[in-house]
Amino acid sequence: MDMIGCLKRIEQEREELHYLVEQYGFSDHRVLVKSQQLDQTLNEFNRNACIYDSSKLKM
Repeated sequence: MDMIGCLKRIEQEREELHYLVEQYGFSDHRVLVKSQQLDQTLNEFNRNACIYDSSKLKM
């Protein structure tokens, strides 16, 4: 996934997580699953950002 797509996905998942927390509380299974999904997306974004920075430094 490209960086822009990743940022959009992060924002969407963050909004969904906030909604789920408001509806069900922090310890609900749906909240925990969404939080894990957001973590994975953030990790993907960070990996891509590191790769981008590394390739930029090699130029």
